[in-house]
Amino acid sequence: MYVFIFTTVVIGFACAGVVMLLFRLLGRKVPKYVIPFVAAIGMFVYMIWDEYSWFDRYAARLPDSINIVQTFADESVFAPWTLISAPVDRFTAIDRDKIIPNPNNPGQKRVTTLLLKKGIETLALNHLVDCNAGQRGYITAQTKLDDNGFPVTIEEWFAMADDDPLRSVCN
Repeated sequence: MYVFIFTTVVIGFACAGVVMLLFRLLGRKVPKYVIPFVAAIGMFVYMIWDEYSWFDRYAARLPDSINIVQTFADESVFAPWTLISAPVDRFTAIDRDKIIPNPNNPGQKRVTTLLLKKGIETLALNHLVDCNAGQRGYITAQTKLDDNGFPVTIEEWFAMADDDPLRSVCN
């Protein structure tokens, strides 16, 4: 977050500096309103570029084993351009190398999902996916595990819809 703010301010100063240099090279005096206007426009353009390119830049840096299974784009009235085309600002990913099938029940798999959002720390959630029953449950710190590292019981199971991103681990 601090890097974004610092970069935005630097962009503003750089835009103002370029305008001042251009006016100086032309031998003209800069009108008072031009420098802050150009700095504001430069910062505004940078913020929009950063917002719309964040997902592509971040996804390109992920290892090949990470599969993005769901993306979310949020609209905001405070950023009216998002009402036309909302940028992706968070996504869910699964590391295919870390999917562990249960040796006692091959239809069950332990999966770690990564929830990533721009400007927020990454959240990792552990799930037990029962492909045969079409349900999933959370593995928490309180969950009792067997010798293989799989839950003995899950407190609450959730039915997986046909479009549930965790269904992709069943293939």
